[in-house]
Amino acid sequence: MPQSTLSNFNIYSSVEQQHSSNYLPHCILKWRQGLLFVSLGEQSKQPYISAFETQQQLVECLKPSPVRLVCLHSNLGEATLKLWADACDQANKPVFLRGRESIQKTFQKQSTLSPQLKQWMDSISAFLLLLLLSPIILATATLIHLYSPEPISPKQWYIGTGGKFFRLFEFRTTVANDDSRATHLIRWMCKYNLDKLPQLLNVLRGDLSLKDLFYPLTVSEALRVSLES
Repeated sequence: MPQSTLSNFNIYSSVEQQHSSNYLPHCILKWRQGLLFVSLGEQSKQPYISAFETQQQLVECLKPSPVRLVCLHSNLGEATLKLWADACDQANKPVFLRGRESIQKTFQKQSTLSPQLKQWMDSISAFLLLLLLSPIILATATLIHLYSPEPISPKQWYIGTGGKFFRLFEFRTTVANDDSRATHLIRWMCKYNLDKLPQLLNVLRGDLSLKDLFYPLTVSEALRVSLES
């Protein structure tokens, strides 16, 4: 990322870029002690840097930068949020969602336990469940691999504890062709919620609370909470 003493700067985009699937709309970036805050903003006369023509340019900008954490505002919209999340993931930068208070309340779980103690208890419980259910998880993964050439787990973004973006571990439940064996396997998985068992890995990593197992919050759901407020 170009060195600058500015705490605020803007990203402008050309008309040609707006028709690209990797188009990053005009954003206002605020730098604060290693934290990068990204929100949608209007063009202004403030100093700015040129727009990133591709998502890869954003990745290459973030990688060597001293950014420790990226916070994305909900007003960016679902498509732009996912583009930034993909770029942060490739650049190995943690990324979080911030916005209206209604979204933040969604992440707050009523509990008499401290957050640290609750996370430890969730992680221990998830580890024990993974040990117990590992034969079923491995057998299901093997069957999916044998019956379908597609990736075992889809790569979708979800919103977890504290608004953190994370990839959910779950077995894919879609079929690209009319393979009857794969269709029957997926129906059997969904009937017994076997497709959700890998989410225990997310609980173990601290992405997800054990209370929210099987019901993770998608990016679109988080934005809908914001719009309804």
